[in-house]
Amino acid sequence: MNDTTIKKFSVTKLDAELFTPFTIASGSHSCLENAVFTLETAGGERGRGEAAIATHITGETRAGTMKSLEAAGEALAGADVADYLGVLCRLEGLLDGNRAALAAAEMAVLDLVCRLQKISLWQFFGGREPVLKTDVTVVIGDAAAARTFTTEMRQRGFDTFKVKTGADMDEDFRRLEAVKTAAPGCPIYLDANCACTAEEAEAFIKKLARMGIHPAVLEQPVKKDDIDGLAYLSRKLPMPVCADESAYSLDDVFRLIRRRAVTAVNIKLTKLGFLRAREVWSLARAAGIKLMIGEMVESELASCAAAQFAGGLGGFDFIDLDTPFFIRNSGMKGASYLSADGVYTLSGVKAGIGIVPGWE
Repeated sequence: MNDTTIKKFSVTKLDAELFTPFTIASGSHSCLENAVFTLETAGGERGRGEAAIATHITGETRAGTMKSLEAAGEALAGADVADYLGVLCRLEGLLDGNRAALAAAEMAVLDLVCRLQKISLWQFFGGREPVLKTDVTVVIGDAAAARTFTTEMRQRGFDTFKVKTGADMDEDFRRLEAVKTAAPGCPIYLDANCACTAEEAEAFIKKLARMGIHPAVLEQPVKKDDIDGLAYLSRKLPMPVCADESAYSLDDVFRLIRRRAVTAVNIKLTKLGFLRAREVWSLARAAGIKLMIGEMVESELASCAAAQFAGGLGGFDFIDLDTPFFIRNSGMKGASYLSADGVYTLSGVKAGIGIVPGWE
């Protein structure tokens, strides 16, 4: 048996409290309820991946995802990660119906490969941009809460604010005015999470312009199947219109770009896995489509993996990897290269993702 042969695996619950509920138009997280998938070789090296469960968005459950990861671990027993591409392709076929599990399993394989090669995931994907700075999300709530949160985050050093909208349009205007006042001159991203019609979104943006608010990007304003609405807004609005829920697969992105329906795409590893995310990056870059790197509610493990994917490849216009700042204590160790003001210093990672669960 080679020392690169997969010998053992484990699937563990990852639970943590959030400082505040992560509330968007389509649902809310009150706590972190994810899973960690660990692979271990005969030589004793380990790789880890995190499955981020967002039932209100994808319909996936933690119980189902952990069951899928158990099956993946059993299927990979005896596989040699020297043929990591073959292993990743096997996982594609096995876990396509459970993308959170697919992302976690691919993450664990790539973490393991990079640790065996003594390189970081950032170097593995090209090592192009050594530093990324994330925005921070203003979740749905009232204007007073938005003002307080924005003021606190601005004092910490955050300088880009992603505002969730779509639950109450009148309150959204008040919240956005509060963010603008608390962080004057800072870029604002908007994310409606499928809450509007195209006409409502257009009217919303026009009113914001009259208020002196000009968002840097508008993410998923319409329902995920409303491709005509996305195309209309992409033609009419001055800022990039970004697909998220509408870009759940490589096929989705291919069709969106072919129809010129969007001017930006949000890549989330939890939606796509690493192989397909890399292909989406290629398609978007070739077509001149802007890119966002995003996430579900994820700990430092998955967030830092996504940051290294984005910084390694380069070319991402919008960085939205802020959920570690909403988690009270994930139990993860090794995140010293993620600073309190949202800066990922990727060149400091020695091997793999650089994050390990504290319970190990």
